[in-house]
Amino acid sequence: MKTHDNRRALRRSIAAMLVGAACLAGGPATAASTQVVFSGTVSSISVPYAIPGIEVGEAISGSLDYDPATSDTQPLNWIGLYQDAISRFSAVIGDQTFAMVASPPSPTSEIVVLNDDFVAGLYRDSLYFRVAVEDVAQPGIARFLQLTFSVGSATRPSALQGDALPATFDPADFQVTSGFVTYLPPGASQGNNLVLTEVSVTPVPEPQSWHLLAAGMTLLLALRHRERLRRRP
Repeated sequence: MKTHDNRRALRRSIAAMLVGAACLAGGPATAASTQVVFSGTVSSISVPYAIPGIEVGEAISGSLDYDPATSDTQPLNWIGLYQDAISRFSAVIGDQTFAMVASPPSPTSEIVVLNDDFVAGLYRDSLYFRVAVEDVAQPGIARFLQLTFSVGSATRPSALQGDALPATFDPADFQVTSGFVTYLPPGASQGNNLVLTEVSVTPVPEPQSWHLLAAGMTLLLALRHRERLRRRP
C-alpha cells in the first residue's frame, strides 16, 4: 500500500514539474498585441467637419489592436510616432459601423506618444490613437477617428515612459479620455466629439505561450485519468 502511495505521489510530482516546465518554457506572457476596448457617448458636434447621422447623446463602442513592438519613426525624444501600429479597428456610433481603411490617401493610421518631460518638465503625457476609417455602409469615403488619452495637468506624475509605445497602460492614469470622428482632412479637433466612459486595455499573449500551457495541462489531466482507471476494481 505504501509503495502504491509513493508511486502515486511520484506521478503527481512529475506531472506538476512538467506543467511548470511548460509554463517556464513559455516565459512571461509577452504581448504579441494589445487590445483596447472602449465605449462612450457623442458629447458635441462641431461644424463643418461633423459627419451627418451622428447625433449628440448617441452611444459609441469599439475596439482596436496594436503592436507594441512597432518602431518609432520620429527621432525626437519627447514624441513617438508609430505608423501602422494599429492592426485592427472597429467601432459603432449610433447606427453607423466603422472599419479601418488599409491605405487611405492621408493620413495613415498611427499612434502618437507625447511626453513633454524632456522639453519643459510639464508632465503632460498624451497618447493618441489616430485611425483612418470608413463607414461600412459607404465604403470609399475616408474618415478620421481619434482616441485621446492625456493627463492634462502640469503636476501629475508621468503616465508614460518617455516616448515609448506602451505594451499596456492604465486608462485611470489619464485625466482626459475623449476623441472625435470627422472627415478627411481632419483639420482641428472638430467633428463629432466623443467622451469615453469605459476603457479596458489587455495585452494578448503570443500563441506559443498558450500552446505550452495547454500541453502541460493536457498531460496532467491524462495522468489523473490514468490513475483513476488503475484504481477501479
